[in-house]
Amino acid sequence: MLSWIPLLLVLPIVGASPGDSLIAFQDCIYQCEQTTCYGNPYNVIQEEFREEFQKPESRYEWKYYNGDWHFARMPLAWNLRLLLWNCQSNCDYQCQRVITFERKKRNQEIYQFHGKWPFLRIFGIQEFVSVVFSLCNLYVNYLGLLKLWKARKMASDPKHKTQFNNVIAMTIITIFAWIFSSIFHIRDFQVTEHLDYYFAGLTVLSSFHTLGARLFNLYRDKYWFWRTLFTVVCIAAYTAHVYRLVTDWSYTYNMRANITVGLVQNCFLIGVCYNLYSKYYEEETSPDDNKGKTINLSHLQYVKFRHLILPSFFSRSAKLYSLYPLLLTFIVTVGMSLEIFDFPPFFYDLIDAHSLWHLVTIFPAWLGWYDWMIWDITENVYGHIVEVEKKKKE
Repeated sequence: MLSWIPLLLVLPIVGASPGDSLIAFQDCIYQCEQTTCYGNPYNVIQEEFREEFQKPESRYEWKYYNGDWHFARMPLAWNLRLLLWNCQSNCDYQCQRVITFERKKRNQEIYQFHGKWPFLRIFGIQEFVSVVFSLCNLYVNYLGLLKLWKARKMASDPKHKTQFNNVIAMTIITIFAWIFSSIFHIRDFQVTEHLDYYFAGLTVLSSFHTLGARLFNLYRDKYWFWRTLFTVVCIAAYTAHVYRLVTDWSYTYNMRANITVGLVQNCFLIGVCYNLYSKYYEEETSPDDNKGKTINLSHLQYVKFRHLILPSFFSRSAKLYSLYPLLLTFIVTVGMSLEIFDFPPFFYDLIDAHSLWHLVTIFPAWLGWYDWMIWDITENVYGHIVEVEKKKKE
């Protein structure tokens, strides 16, 4: 989340996309709509009365006509109509491509249009690669949900399931976030954009809730009141957040809110990892151990080595493995920095910084994030509950 801060600072001074105000782009859209959508050969009349139309006192506006600009004829292909493209939106897309192609030929700067780069449309999908990577994220998180559900079913003690429920709820929300991300990148409408933003914010807040409950041991029965209060506060905060966006949509506010919650969430994660590391460090260096150094290897039964970064290091002990989420978080933070160093799409105008960011987010879920959480809940959370209850009986 730290990598978003420089972007946040420049947001208030960012204006409309420069491509929107290009005269050539506006003339292109006019030409496409008149000739394609309305069947109006306006260029014939404009050429005949050009001198009259170009006079300052003329009531009519003269529009530039380029005979080299060619547009798709109506009706649109069925796959475009299925994705709700119409003649006007199709003209907008075609003119983005036409003007971008011309600017590339002249070695001019590539501009964004309507806040987006001029991607090459595939099967009617606006941002094909972002959709593919969003679906990959959906898939790996779905696999994680299956792992969590299986581990929860194996937990016989209801007290063991409390933190599992938090993590499962977070994962389901994350899956829905990637569903709406995919839909938004397929077709950019106001409703698809807003749903993408709402669920992205809900994902951040659900992670905040899950990690907060883990750090402050709210899974214990004695903390039922604080656990309930914390959940109610999070729900109320999200409701207020959505209400704020519905009544007064603001990209700047939305980003600030998500960054704030995300930074606190990362602090919670650091706290959890620090506590676990300290616990296993004390076990290894306990002066009461007459047999020498004791290394806890409980995590090995949860780890899949082919889905683990630096397996020779993190498989050495539970102490080292307790720090594994920090590496995954670092990878995500580095990937998120791609959003700051934005650049025009390459590889046939299909891949940009945002799609690469979606690629990076696949790896944490695939490379052991869910394995780590199952290990933590089973060995540490439930182990803590059992230890506390044992001390009570003594």
